[in-house]
Order: sequence, then C-alpha cells, then structure tokens
Amino acid sequence: MFALLFTEFGGAVQSIAYSSVLPIATTDLHGTSLYGATLAAGSFTGILVLAIGPAPFSRLRPVALLGTATTLYVLGSALSVAAVVMPMVLIGTIVRGIAGGMLAGFGLSILGGLFEDKERTRVYGLFAMMWMLPSIVGPAVNAAVTITWGWRAALAWPAILVIVGRVLIGKQLELVPWKRSTARRPSPTWTITLLGGLVLATLSPMPNGTAGIVLLAVGCLLASTASLRILRGQVGPERARLGKVMLLYLLCLCYFGGAGVVSLAAITGLGHGIVAGTIAVGAGLLAWSLTGFKPELADRWLPKPQVAGLVLVTLGLFAALLTQTAVGGTPALVVLISGWFVAGAGMGIAYPRFSASAMDDLPSDRILPVATAIAFSETAATAIAGFIGGGTYSLARSLALSPTSALSWAFSLLAVFGVTSIVLYRQLWGEH
Repeated sequence: MFALLFTEFGGAVQSIAYSSVLPIATTDLHGTSLYGATLAAGSFTGILVLAIGPAPFSRLRPVALLGTATTLYVLGSALSVAAVVMPMVLIGTIVRGIAGGMLAGFGLSILGGLFEDKERTRVYGLFAMMWMLPSIVGPAVNAAVTITWGWRAALAWPAILVIVGRVLIGKQLELVPWKRSTARRPSPTWTITLLGGLVLATLSPMPNGTAGIVLLAVGCLLASTASLRILRGQVGPERARLGKVMLLYLLCLCYFGGAGVVSLAAITGLGHGIVAGTIAVGAGLLAWSLTGFKPELADRWLPKPQVAGLVLVTLGLFAALLTQTAVGGTPALVVLISGWFVAGAGMGIAYPRFSASAMDDLPSDRILPVATAIAFSETAATAIAGFIGGGTYSLARSLALSPTSALSWAFSLLAVFGVTSIVLYRQLWGEH
C-alpha cells in the first residue's frame, strides 16, 4: 500500500513539474511550434493504449508488465531531460504516455485484488490526499529547483520518485492474487473513431468561427460516443457496473472541464489576478482531498453519497455560471471560490465510490479489464472535458463574444452534463 501511495505522490509531483517547466524548456530549445503537440502527446498516447485495453498485455506476467512499462518510462524521461532539440522532448513525452497507459489500470487492479469491497472506498480516498501536498507546495519547489539547477533538474527529480515507487511495488507483487486476464480485444473501429474525434477537436481552433464550432462539436461527439462504446466492451454488458463507470466518466467530464476554466473565470471574467485564480482552483483540490480522505463522514451524513457528489459538482458549475451572468463585484469571487470548493467536495465524495464500487464482486480474471476501463474512463473524460470547457471558451471569443459570455457558454454546457449524470443515476438506481 505504501508503495502505491508513494508512486501516486511521485506521479503528482511530476505532472505538476512537467506542466510548470515545459514553457521554459520550449523557449530554451526554440521549439515553440511544438509546444501544443508536446503538451497533448502524453494524453493522446495514454488514451490510445487504454482504448486498446489490457488484451495485448494479458500474456505478460505482472512483474514483466511492470518492468516493461517502467523501462519505457525511464527511456521517455531520459529523452526529455537530455533533450537538445524540442522533438526529443516530444518523443520522450510520447514514450512516457505509452508507459503510463500500460500501467493506468495496474494500480487499480492491485487494489481490487488486495482489498475487500467495503474497504476499497477508503483506500481510494487516500490516493486523493497524495495530490494535495504537491498541489500546494509543488509550484514553489519546482520554481526553486528550476532557478537553481535548471529545467532539466525540475523534470528529473520527480521521475526518481516514480521509479523508486515502482521498484517497491515490484517487490510486493507476490502478495496480489493475480489470475490471467480474460480481457476482450477492442473494436479497432471505435478506437479509430475516438482518436479521430480528438484530432477534430484539437484542430477546431484553426478555422475559428462557425466552422470551428462544428469541428469542436463533431469531434467531442465522436470521441464521447467512441469512449462509451469502448467502455462497454471493457466492462461487459452488466448494467449496474457499466452504469457506475459511465457515471464516473460524466463526473470527471464535469469537474475537470470546470477546473480548466475556473481560473479564467476569476482572472478574465471577474478581473482579478493570478492569486485569485490559483485560490479558486486550489479550493476544489483541497475539498476533494479532505472529503476523499474521510469518506465515512459522508456515509454518516448523506443517505446516497454518490448522487450527492454528482449534485455538488453540478451545483459548483451553476455557481460558476452565476458569477459570469448575475453576481458581480467581490461577492462574485466569493461565490466562485465557494462554489468550486463545493464541486471539489462532490468529487471527493463521488469519485472514490464510483471507482471502488465498479470493482465489487469481480472474479479475479476480470479485475484488470475493469480497472483499465476505470482508468480509461477518467483519462478520456479529462481530455474531452478540456475541449468542451476551454475549447468552447476559445471559439466563443473568436466570435467576438465577451469573456463573461464565452465563460457562460462553457459552464452551461458542462452543467448540462452534470444534470445528465444525476438523471442517469436516478434511472439506473430508481432514485425519485
């Protein structure tokens, strides 16, 4: 357990470090034209590997899968750290994305094999805590390392944490009751459709105007449809389990889509500075960590924590929408920060429950496919959420809409998905 938490901590540190120093590396290597591609490359390759599922790796023993993915991770990290031209950073990011996709469901499957159903929600909550400290102190530490030793050191030291964590995991793998996976091979049609949709959404800012909106809408629709069909293939036709994974998808879509523009809402929409934007984003992460760490409190206070979490995230989106349409001045910033704290609390309540309960009563040969589906659900939803939130804002601005109007459209669309998730939950579990 310690090894998994330590690895998650290292991954959080590296994720924050990478996003912080990539602009500096890009400038140093004169690779501005590849910045966007490099930023997205890891997510794209990770999604591709997760869409393919665990079937290609089912013949590997767990220690071999861990060793192969870690070797690729080291290679990718070394390419980025030692880069003398920007394409080396791009290639390194792609290789790390492949490695990350291979192991995205690996840790979840270990938890599924080691812990009983009733314990798993609490364990998932601990992983949320591993993001709190890096989120609070990570930017300052990375800035100090970059100033003192340069951007290469800022990329290298978090990778060491991840490698140490994976070595510790490897030493404990014999404790997990593994069984050869019965993963199904995915339909290549839906995998291609997913990637095609993501590419269309990525290209949507180029034409701007109406053509850009059409590209964004079609791309997100294709990517979402393909994602849900891929999830059905990975999870199987069991209605309740598939419903939990789909609700996790919608939950992540709403929260991460909002998280991508809530800072813009504070800075561009309300006219405050970077401190206000950082506080707004941090409020959600803090609430997620606190509520995720103590899931038994929600069980004590809420009769249906899952639907309560969905409602809280949706309320957070509506609160953000109000700050761009009806509430002004200082009260608007208070509503925005408070609303996003509420949304983060919703994630802390709902996220570990959907993730954990989707693996309840699973035979050992189905743990890895379902764990991969859970990881794919979160990863694909996060990628598409960025297009729905940030992409909608950018295209609305290209139509000469004001920042508040553009943000209103972004939050409105995300809130629609939030309401959809609540309706879906009630249909699946008969909550009226």
